[in-house]
Order: sequence, then C-alpha cells, then structure tokens
Amino acid sequence: MRIIGIAGSLRTGSYVWRLLEAAARELPATVDFEIWRGLDQVPPVGDGELPGPVADLWHRLSAADGALITAPAHSTLPPQLGHTLDWIASARGGAVLVGKPVGVVTACPRAHEGMWTQIQLRRALGAAGAVVCGAELAVSTPPERFDAAGRLADLGDRDRLRKVLDEICAPSFAGAGSLRRSAV
Repeated sequence: MRIIGIAGSLRTGSYVWRLLEAAARELPATVDFEIWRGLDQVPPVGDGELPGPVADLWHRLSAADGALITAPAHSTLPPQLGHTLDWIASARGGAVLVGKPVGVVTACPRAHEGMWTQIQLRRALGAAGAVVCGAELAVSTPPERFDAAGRLADLGDRDRLRKVLDEICAPSFAGAGSLRRSAV
C-alpha cells in the first residue's frame, strides 16, 4: 500500500510537518509512505497544462492508494494548499482522488480552531472525489505534544491518529504497494 503525505505548511519543522512525520511513525511497516515536498511551487489554477509540481503530485497520487494531509488551523486554507487542491479537483487534474481515502489532521492550540480547516479540506477533497477519513481529529500544538522520538506524546492523541491511519489503510481501500518509506 502506498500513501502520499502532504504538509499544508511551507515551514519545514513546523507543527504541521512534525505531525505528518509523527503519523509516518504510526503507519504499519508494510505501507510505502512518501512525503510530497512541492507545495511551495504550486501556482493558482490557470489555463494550460498542469504545472510541473502539480503534474508530479498528480502522478504520485494516481499511483497511490490514499493520502494524508496535515494542516494548520486557520479560518481559511493556506493559499498553496488551496491552490494544490484546486488543481487536483479541476477537470485537467483528472480523477486522481476519486474513491481514494484521504486522512485529514490539523495541528492547533484548541480543537475548535481545527474544525474550520477540516471543513474546508473536506469540501475541497470531496470536490476531488476523495473519501475523507478522520476529519474530526485536531491535535494541539505545544512542543510537549511530541516526544524525543518525534511521536505524539499523548497516548489519546496517538490513538486518535492511529484510527485515522487505520481508516486510510483499511482493506476496503488497500491496493498493491512496496514495503518502504521515503520522502520526496
């Protein structure tokens, strides 16, 4: 099984990135997990062919069995993440997410703040035909939320994250994949 991870923040090392990396540590060893790193290069939707970074993501998603998106809590989606989802949902993007599970996890100080982001992600992913999993999970951001190994320190948060990952990796969604993890 292959899962593509997308961090909805341009700042490597942010809580959103740390949350995506913590999720990777909770996936079964049989999952090929790749983190896509092209978000900062995605322009707004326009005419013409898919831009290079979007075409790269489209190819990765078309070969994947699902995706996991971590996003910061804002009243609106971060612009680059919004542009990326707009491209993927557009007719030119094809039906790359139709029927595929996509997990949504937000990093925020208070759970209610993450709900706005999750609602917007659910809407955008639904337009792309994805089956959204775990949209109610919001993980607060204090540094003590992560242990020395980079995992979620709170066992309740870790358990909720695993439930989202279990949904993405459910046998009803499973496809062929290799047995490695990588970052791209």
